[in-house]
Amino acid sequence: MSLWSMNDGSALTGTMTFTNGNASVSGSGTNFDPEVKVGDVIISAGGVKSRVKSITNDTTLTLTANFTGSTENGVAATVTRPPANFDSADPHIDDNVFGVTATEAEAGYDNVTTVAVDFEGSGHSTAPSVTIAAPTARTITQANINETTNIFTVTNHNMRTGTKLTYTSNGTNIVTSAGTLADATAVFVVRIDDDTFKIASSLSNALAGTTLGISNDGNDANSFVGDTATATAAISDGSVTGFTVTGVGSDYQSVPAVSVAAPAEKTFNAQSAVSTANDTITISSHPFITGDAVTYSDKSGTTLANLTDGGTFFVIKVNANTIKLATTEANAVDGTAIDLTAGSSENHGITGETTTAVADLGMGDGFVGVNTSSEVAHIGWVKKTVGTGGRAGRVHYETLVAASSMTGDGEDISTPDS
Repeated sequence: MSLWSMNDGSALTGTMTFTNGNASVSGSGTNFDPEVKVGDVIISAGGVKSRVKSITNDTTLTLTANFTGSTENGVAATVTRPPANFDSADPHIDDNVFGVTATEAEAGYDNVTTVAVDFEGSGHSTAPSVTIAAPTARTITQANINETTNIFTVTNHNMRTGTKLTYTSNGTNIVTSAGTLADATAVFVVRIDDDTFKIASSLSNALAGTTLGISNDGNDANSFVGDTATATAAISDGSVTGFTVTGVGSDYQSVPAVSVAAPAEKTFNAQSAVSTANDTITISSHPFITGDAVTYSDKSGTTLANLTDGGTFFVIKVNANTIKLATTEANAVDGTAIDLTAGSSENHGITGETTTAVADLGMGDGFVGVNTSSEVAHIGWVKKTVGTGGRAGRVHYETLVAASSMTGDGEDISTPDS
């Protein structure tokens, strides 16, 4: 069997049921033979990828591992056939290998496709919230909306057909062939060239070239803004290990700032939780590991001896409920703790460090059909490597299997179509 195909993703016939913790998948109205082959990757409606181990019949197949997502009953699914990767004798999924079509190679320039860890932070008991800055709104004056040709003019707009924008009138509303364009209405760009475009009422209409007529150009404060991208964080041992982009957004004209919520302060009683004999602090189920930097606060009380209110200290993890503090990271690693003395019966606190992150926009250059260039050397199966730390914000694409063409779409985050 070939280790790859030229299909980036195809919808499967019928519906499927995936059960958490179970490798067996059942179908209703499905046609697993010939739509699915051993080694293919099935993507559930919830986006969970699973490799196919065996196919029993048209309605039953088995995965190489138990399904890791939440149970999904009677859902649609897609199938992809990426290059097989091998761990010992068994193929496994590399989540950073994608089929890239010609459209995807050029699209995505104004989408957030990656958020990388710049500094992992510390002291997170739960995954922190992630906020990606909104794209800059575009103000389009009446002079730049032609009621005869229905053309909008924005010099070097860098948008592609399918880019989603949300309208706010800030005055008199634009009137289209479909009626008054109400505030908070979404429209979709139909690109003409670098400087001009028309609008459509839906993505499907935009892709079909069915545009809206303009009979009233609104006012000089017409505002159009893209969608804001979204992401979630994952943690391990109190630090952020990575991010998952859950919405790529649209019409980002520059790389947006990313902010990660600070870890919550961990409080302790400065008398009962501090052991003078052992130089320890008891904090139940604390998230810290040895070497973590923390900021100490006496919360307007009496500062503990040998500590400084607002000072930075370093954790020595004793166990899941107990820590010591050191003056430097080196001392923490060596186990050289600060001599602590129990203080007054009042709450004090320590707080870990806030994670920082860097976003990256998609891989295309944003000029579809006009001397396009791309970070992808060739369409086909491509591996994406995302840098972290000092290399955060750097994304490298490596073509594993060059193809003459690719069809379908197995996912739309790392390689958005528009």
